[in-house]
Amino acid sequence: MELQPIENPIIIHPHLLQKFMKHGKDYANLLALYSFYIYHAQLQKTNKPLATDEFAHKGMNWAIDRVKKTKKILKEMKVIEVVQYRKYYYVHLFFIYTKKKIGEILGNSTETEASAPKEPKEEKLQNSSEVTALASQKGGAKAPLPNIAETKKETKKLKALTPSVPPLLKKWFEYCDKSGVAYGKSNIVYWQNQLKNHLTIDQQKAIYTAIDRGWKNFYMVSTKESKYHKFLGKSLMMDRDCDTLLDISYKDKKYIYQFKNIKVTSTGSPQELFNRYGYTKAEVKTAPIISQVKEKIMGVIKRF
Repeated sequence: MELQPIENPIIIHPHLLQKFMKHGKDYANLLALYSFYIYHAQLQKTNKPLATDEFAHKGMNWAIDRVKKTKKILKEMKVIEVVQYRKYYYVHLFFIYTKKKIGEILGNSTETEASAPKEPKEEKLQNSSEVTALASQKGGAKAPLPNIAETKKETKKLKALTPSVPPLLKKWFEYCDKSGVAYGKSNIVYWQNQLKNHLTIDQQKAIYTAIDRGWKNFYMVSTKESKYHKFLGKSLMMDRDCDTLLDISYKDKKYIYQFKNIKVTSTGSPQELFNRYGYTKAEVKTAPIISQVKEKIMGVIKRF
């Protein structure tokens, strides 16, 4: 049997293992949950993975109280911290190796200095007793403090995940968190793709329907099935020219039309407005007001 090389191995500094061992019976839980966070940090390519308590509870098959208790100890040890970004909470891992450093440790580094992450991060020792614990000299002598310049080169901080969340998707995430609907990065990417190229009014209908009915997913109609998408790119000739429709949304029993040059709020449905005032640039010669003027001119000519 041929053994395949392990990709993205999880490596934990001996200094952290010693800190975990000091907690006795909680050692195994601390090691397991911390490894879980590192694994998802590698998947998400960040040192601040999105990993909620509910996500860890289902991913590790632990009781939710066990997750919270172990996470609390990790925070008290200053190994992790919870960072809030808008309405979402991310687990910030202070000590994490880059792919380059892992390769150096395992003796198979293929990454160049230029391709390594650019943000340096020092690994700080908390006190002199921890320096002693990391000593490597004979007779138990204290090891010298690490050179700051070398530490900056060896330990790099992965680029943090800073997601840009649209308001409707944000509302959906809040619903999922409140209802206990588990989701990960793959779900977020899938939902973002679902909303792409759809008018806001179609997005609103899909998400609000799913929330009202307690679903675990929302379902978008195709652009062909949408009764609003066909108006995209058309214009209105009313009191002033409303040039090229970009989006439609619905709020407080009113339709909000976003054109290239103006935003219009009306109780009139798209069908009503565009049937009466609508035209496209290709049909500019037959736009409603222009047609009326043309008829009047032709009427005057016929009289003569």
